[in-house]
Amino acid sequence: MKKICAFLFFAALMPLTFGQDCKFYYPAVENAQLEYKTFDKKNKLSGTSIQRIKEIKRGPASMAATIEAESFDAKGASQGKVELQARCEKGVFYVDMKNYLNPQSMESYKDMEMSMEGGTLEMPSKLNVGDVLKPGDLKMSFSANGMTLMNMVINISNRKVEAIEDVTTDAGTFSCYKISFDATTKMGFTMTSKGVEYYNDDIGMVKSETYDKKGELLSTTMLSALKK
Repeated sequence: MKKICAFLFFAALMPLTFGQDCKFYYPAVENAQLEYKTFDKKNKLSGTSIQRIKEIKRGPASMAATIEAESFDAKGASQGKVELQARCEKGVFYVDMKNYLNPQSMESYKDMEMSMEGGTLEMPSKLNVGDVLKPGDLKMSFSANGMTLMNMVINISNRKVEAIEDVTTDAGTFSCYKISFDATTKMGFTMTSKGVEYYNDDIGMVKSETYDKKGELLSTTMLSALKK
C-alpha cells in the first residue's frame, strides 16, 4: 500500500437521532447515494468513489446499515467494490475502518484470502470542540494456499475535534467540525501520515485531507454529490 487514503469510504454523513440520543452518521434512506472526488497534491483528479446505502436495519435503540462502496480511477474505470458495515448503539456510532484502505492498493491482493480483526472507530452523537475521540486498530492477514504471505496493521490515533469551520465544495457550503488524526500502517515496514476530516451536522463528512509525516499535503477529497 503506497499510502492510506484518508477519505475513502469514510462517508458523506447525514445524522439521524433516535432512541437514547443515537446519531447515525449516514443517510438513513435505502438506496441513498453519495459521491466523492479525490485530488492529488497538484489538485489533479485522481479518483471518485460512490457509496449506496444497500440495507438499513432498525432496533429499539440502534440502527445498522450495509453500504456498497465502489471506487473509480481518474479515467472512470472501476477499481472494485467493497461492502462496509456501520451501526449506532446507545449513543455511539461505529464506522468500518475498511474506509481507510486505499482501494487501488488493495486491488493487488484481490486473489488472496484475507482475514480481519478489530476495525471499528467510534463517533459520539455529540461533538464539541476540544473533544478527544477514541483510537482504533484494524489487523489484516493475507494468505494463499494456506500460507500467510503478509500481515498488516492500521492504527488511527490522536483523534481530536479541532474547530468549527465553513467548507465549500461542489455540493455547497457547510459549517463543519474539523477532526484531526494520525494514521500508522505496519506491513513489514511502518508508514505514518496525518489526516483532517470535516463533518457537518446534517450532511456528515464534507471534506478530508491527507498529509505526510512532514505535513505536506498528499490528497484532498470532497463531497461532490448527494442523492436520496
